[in-house]
Amino acid sequence: MRIYKPSKRPLIIIYALLAGLLLLIRFALNLILDLISKYIPYFSLADHYVLLPLWIIAALFAVLVLPFYFHKARFTVSGKEITAKGGLIVTTRQFMLTQSVKSVTTVMLPLGGLTGFNFIILNALGARVVLPFLSKKDAAEISAAVNNSIRSRGQS
Repeated sequence: MRIYKPSKRPLIIIYALLAGLLLLIRFALNLILDLISKYIPYFSLADHYVLLPLWIIAALFAVLVLPFYFHKARFTVSGKEITAKGGLIVTTRQFMLTQSVKSVTTVMLPLGGLTGFNFIILNALGARVVLPFLSKKDAAEISAAVNNSIRSRGQS
């Protein structure tokens, strides 16, 4: 039995994308406020007060939600079962017997080795388990283990 954790690289990339999105929104809002103040001479609204709720929500998301999700997520692969544990407030556990897996889909992006945006989708009759944000090595290892299990069932 081996326990896998999500890679930390996607967390850093999500932080960078969130910061870029906030800067883009701030730039667009500054343009809009400048345009409004140009046509309405007495319009005076400080843009940092308009963006304050957005910055607070983004900070809470970045400081509390994302690290908590990456900290709680665990994936266990053994010869008998595959377990995915995760969640934010409510912890969810998904179990799938290795013998019930019908197909494995491994999604590895072109820069998956650098970014950690690699996913494994395990399909069974009426069930699906997704293992997100794996390193390229872990994704290949899990995929090979489950594929070997499927092949060994076919030969028996």
